[in-house]
Formats: sequence, structure tokens, C-alpha cells
Amino acid sequence: MGHSDTDLNITGEIGASQRLQILYAVNSMLKQVEADGLHLDTILPRILDIAATQLAAENGSIIVVGHDLKIERAWLADKKSDIYLDDIMTDGLAGWVIRNQQPAIIDDTCVDSRWLMRPGHVTANECWSVICVPLIIHHRAIGAITIHKNGIGQFDHQDMDLLIAISSQAATTVENARLYEKSQRQLQVMALLNEASRVINSSLDINQIMQSLLSQMNEFLQAQAISIALVDEQTNELVYRVAAGLGSGKIVGLRLPSNQGLSGWVVEHDEPAMVNDTSLDPRFHTLGDERTGYLTRAMICAPVQFKGEVLGTIQAINPMQSSFTEDDLDLLVNLANIASSALAHAQQYARTQAAEARYTRLFQDSVDPIFLTDLAGNIVEVNRQAARFMGYSRAQMRRMNIKNLHPEEMEWPDVDGITPNRVTMLTDQVVTNTGEQIHVEVYAKRTLFENNELLQWIYHDISQQIELEKMREDLTAMLFHDLQSPLGNVITSLELLNLEIPTDNNSTLSIMLDIAMRSSRRLQTLIRSLLDINQLEAGHPVSERESVDIYKLIDDVVEIEKPNLEKRTVKFIRRLPLNLPMIFAEEDMIRRVLVNLIDNALKHGQESREITLEVKPVLDKNEALFCVSDQGEGIPPQYRQTIFEKFQRVQHNNDSKGLGLGLAFCRLAVEAHDGRIWVDDAPGGGARFNFTLPVFDEEAD
Repeated sequence: MGHSDTDLNITGEIGASQRLQILYAVNSMLKQVEADGLHLDTILPRILDIAATQLAAENGSIIVVGHDLKIERAWLADKKSDIYLDDIMTDGLAGWVIRNQQPAIIDDTCVDSRWLMRPGHVTANECWSVICVPLIIHHRAIGAITIHKNGIGQFDHQDMDLLIAISSQAATTVENARLYEKSQRQLQVMALLNEASRVINSSLDINQIMQSLLSQMNEFLQAQAISIALVDEQTNELVYRVAAGLGSGKIVGLRLPSNQGLSGWVVEHDEPAMVNDTSLDPRFHTLGDERTGYLTRAMICAPVQFKGEVLGTIQAINPMQSSFTEDDLDLLVNLANIASSALAHAQQYARTQAAEARYTRLFQDSVDPIFLTDLAGNIVEVNRQAARFMGYSRAQMRRMNIKNLHPEEMEWPDVDGITPNRVTMLTDQVVTNTGEQIHVEVYAKRTLFENNELLQWIYHDISQQIELEKMREDLTAMLFHDLQSPLGNVITSLELLNLEIPTDNNSTLSIMLDIAMRSSRRLQTLIRSLLDINQLEAGHPVSERESVDIYKLIDDVVEIEKPNLEKRTVKFIRRLPLNLPMIFAEEDMIRRVLVNLIDNALKHGQESREITLEVKPVLDKNEALFCVSDQGEGIPPQYRQTIFEKFQRVQHNNDSKGLGLGLAFCRLAVEAHDGRIWVDDAPGGGARFNFTLPVFDEEAD
């Protein structure tokens, strides 16, 4: 800026009075500069203009540094900022002057190594003269003024003395402006942090919190792009949730492993980081640049942590000024600290809301009635299906106790025995609002709902299963009563017919008659087993128990099974030790148990192989152990429990035949004799069915 009214160019020897006049004019100009406002962006170019004018220089530069000697502000007469400023403190003349706190004159820029050539500047192609003096305040260099003049040897020591005098007066103005700007920035930062805290903590919406934080960051950091990333706990990745500035549309949604890149390093070490040249930092990852298409040259990043857990990071890239400062990083850290608790609470609130929403959906959309009660059974909530099922309104049911829905004789489980990890099941009837009684299975367990410990009761309508079971019972009764009498007549007729056939008659007729008699007796045995199943399931005891000779029992079984064994060419092996004890049993029932097990072995065994029946005493338990082994395919482990239930069969490669009642009868018959029955692998391959029966006690008899 020119000052025509105080044009005091120095062109030769300057007398003392003339120099004082110049310094007085400079002082007046600086006072006017301060009066216009303590703003460095205004003060620096005017100081530079004063110095260049008074020394008849063509242009120059002025820089301001902090305590760490890093450039905080710079002004070049022909260009406000330049890339060469990154190197000026290490390789340039101004850096040398500031470090040494000494002025310097360069008579020829072409030969002085302290002169840093500026690409594209006139001094890069011609020889110039340069004078540079430090700005010193309280024995500390806060910057430097540099002016240039075309040609060699254009400055002398009187010029240097004048520039030193100007810089001495200017240093105070610059320092005042620095302190003023710093205090103003601190006030603004405090106001920003206070407002950020108010806005961020006024919401539990995590997206609103992050957007508010983003706007506060952008107001002060003046970066090309800023973003917030949160850790995904399930995948252990950093997910960029919000962003503003260059490439923000593409950076949102980006996922990075939480231990990669500069942000990953911040998460892993829970420390902030500042990098003003990412090309020199191995921690920097280029994936974000590849996605957005923009180059990240500088970056600051701070962790968002709450109670020792890092929730995510906030970062800014590419400052509008030449580089990020410690003040920028401190501001980012403060914002992260303010946001940490709000984000943690918002995340917890979001998780709670999501969990409650999931539970509510499951609760309301369940096809089964669900009741929530307190520990005393008072209903506090029901789902829609429960209201429809019982015929009451939800308001009516919330005034009832769960016991009011059941007949009085129902035995309720002990509340202390119902735990969150175990389901208690019971079967009963419920009485609806219309008086209808419905069979249900009830599943009870403890649960938490809205931070209260409650009991959850899930009701499952089993009326169709009960009806189906009744139909099965009716079918069994029909078999008992309607088939027994005509079958008895058939067997009697076959026996009489056998007596009428002459012994020397055609052998084919005798064989056919024998087949008919054996098949009829087998059918009679099946019906008798069905009758026994019905009686045993009803809880009727075995009343006609007596001492039974095991050897005779097995002889009878072998005689019954002999035709089947011969037909299939199966070798039957008996392993009976001497002096087996008598058993206490209903002989016919146990005979049918053995016949069923041998028939089962024949059905699933292989022809021309072996079936083994072994009996041995279990003296310590006063029992006899019966084992029937085959050499068939065996019983897979998943069927070894269910195979003894009614209508259950093992699905082998070949089609399984039968109703699945034989082994059910065996289980009921053995258990009715206070015995046990199970299946395992036979020693030589195949299945081995084992059961125990009590030994006859003569003293008890």
C-alpha cells in the first residue's frame, strides 16, 4: 500500500534527523494500522508495504511463527500463499534469520545458498538483492520481514538498520495482533464448545448428534473435508457415518478394518494424531482417496472414547491454510470429548429401542397367546393373540391374575424355580370368557421387560392334539372289542379244521392251514399287546406276576419263532449261564416282549446271519439282564430315545413297515415290571436291545 503523503524513500546517506522523521512516520502508520483493527491478515500486508516503500524495494514477504517455530501466518506481496513456505523454515533465508535471531543481507541471490528459489518468481531467473530482519519481542523471534530489489548489492547496513527499526516497532503490533486473535479464538472456541455441548447433549438421536458435531467442526477447522466414523462392534470395522466437504457423498458408508489406516491407529492406541504430509506417514491408508477420487495431503484425527472404550473417530483433512496446527488438534480432541458421552448414551438408547422394538414385534406378532405377569401372577401385559384367545379385552386382563384363567385344581410351579435360562412347562386347561375350556401347554420363564423382572407365560393350544389322541384311543378300543371276538372264532375254526384233516392228506393243504393259524395267533398277540399298551398307559399295574423260569420262558420263545428263523435261515444263539435265578413277572407279557425283540431283529437283520439272546444276573441290583443282538444296520444315535415311543420308527434305506407299536409295548411292559430298557451297539455290529427284570424274592413272597 502506498503512502504518498509520507513518501520517505531512502536513496543515499540518511541524516539522523531525517531517519528520526522516517521512524516517526512509520510509528504513526503502525498506530493507524492498529487503530484499523488487530487482524493479522490486514496488518501483515500493510507492514510489508511500509518496509518496501521506505527502502525503495520492489516486493517482499513477511511470516509469523509460533513457539515451535512453525509458520502460523505468511504474506507474500505477489501471492498470499505459496507451496515453498513448507520448506522456508528449514532451507530458506527467513528460517535462518528467525533461528539465529540475526538480520542478513544477500547481495546476490544467484550465489548465496541461504536463498530458497521460488518456482515461477522473478528471483528464480535473475540476480536480486535481499535483506531480511527478524521480528523480535521479549528476546524471542516471532517472525521475519524480507524485501527484494532487482540487481546486485542494492542494500547496505544503513538499509538494514532502518529495516531493523521498522521491524522493532512492527513486532509489537504483530504480537498484539497475535495475542488478540488468540484470545478471540479462545473465546470463540469456548463459545463453540459450550454451544456444541448444549446441542449435542440435547438429543438421543445419534444421527442428529453427529450432524451437529460436524457443523461445529466445520465452523472452526476450515478443512476441505470432515467426517465421523463409528466402530461396528459385530464386524470390528470403522464405518463412516456422516461427512461434509470433498467426496462426502462417497465416503459415507465406507468400512475399514479398525486397525488399519490413520483412523485405525487412533482407535487402536486411543490417541489423537496430526499428519501434515500423509505421503511420509506409513499409517495413512489410501482407500478413502481411491473411493472419493480426492487426494488427502494432511489429516488430523481424534478418538471418541467413553469409559475406556473407543466408540469411533472424528477427522478432518486438507486445511484451508498451509497446515494443521496444535490448536486445531486440541479443538478436535475437545469436540470428541464432548461428543463421547452423548454418542455413548445415544448408542445405548438406540440399542435399547431396537431391542424393545424386536421384543414388541415378537410379542405382538406371535401366533401363541403371551402373558406377562409380576412374580405374584398379576397380569401386566398381554399380546393381541392372548386377548383374542381368551375373549377378554386387554384392559380387562390387566386387572386379572393368571390363575383366574385356569381351573382351581391346577398346580402352579414354584416361582423361585423359574429362571431366565430354563423354561418350565405344564399342561392344563384354560377357561375363556365364554366358559369354553381349552387344553393348553404352558411355557413359563423369567424375563426382563422395561427394566422390570416379570414372568412370561406362552400358551399353546393343544386341543387338536388331544382330539387326535382321543381318536387313536377310540381306534384302539375298536380293535380291542370289535376284532377280538371274530378273531377268536377264526382261530377256533382253524384248530377244528386241523383236527378234521386226515394225517395222510395233501401236505400243501396242511402247510396253508399252518400259515393261517400262525398268522391268526400273531394278530391275536398284536391285539393283546395293544390292549396291554392301553392298560399300562392308563397306569394299571401288572397284577398277575409270579416266579418265572427263564430257561422255560426262552424255550417257549424259540418254539414260537422257530418257523421264522428257519424261513430266513438265521442262526439263533442262546447264551444262558447255569443257575439263572427265577424272575418275578407276568410270563405271557414278558414272552411277548422277547418275541417282539426277536421279530424286530429278524426284520432289520440280514439273512443267513445270527441273532443272539443272552441272559445274565446282575447280583448287586437283584436283577436279570436280557440282551437281544442282531447283525443288521443298527440304530442311529438320534433314534435311540424316540424308538420306544408309540408310532415311531427308524427310517432306514429300505421302507420301514409296521405301526411302531412293538417297541412301545416292550418299554411299557418292562417299566411296569420296575425294569429298564435301552438300545446300544451290538459287539459284532448291529443293534442290541437290553432290558432288566427283578429277580423273584422268596422271602418277600
